[in-house]
Amino acid sequence: MRTISGKLSVRASRWGGVDSLLMMTDSPPCLLLCEDDASARRALGVYLRQAGYQVDEAADGGAAIRMLKTMRVDLVLLDLQMPGGDGFAVLNYLHEHRQALPVLLMTGLPPEQIQDRMQGLKRRELPPLLMKPINPEQVLQLVELQLAGQLPTPGSQGLEAV
Repeated sequence: MRTISGKLSVRASRWGGVDSLLMMTDSPPCLLLCEDDASARRALGVYLRQAGYQVDEAADGGAAIRMLKTMRVDLVLLDLQMPGGDGFAVLNYLHEHRQALPVLLMTGLPPEQIQDRMQGLKRRELPPLLMKPINPEQVLQLVELQLAGQLPTPGSQGLEAV
């Protein structure tokens, strides 16, 4: 399992970030931020909005799934450990209904627990994973890279359970 942590030396160019997406859609990309820690969710949401993104927030997996059913979402930032349907339940929903939707995972779970919990996934592969504590600048870089199609997606680069 690959994780992305610490400082990134790669910075998405503006052509792959908010500026080019604004030109293509006339509206900023819509991110769904799924995080049960209210203060972390608010802080990251503010940071991403200041960077030009539209951010909708969900405090648990059930709320995230309801929002995914009814809203335009261009990328999901998903905490794996949440009440009311965790991130793994959301991943299963995405696999069944929104396979092409880009996802970035966030977690404080140790790798062994992630591996164990992956056994219940319908698709035993993970999108790019950020280990907590989260660095907002790093999240922004990864959002830009993911929206530009420059990060591996499940099935493309071996992000799977062993």
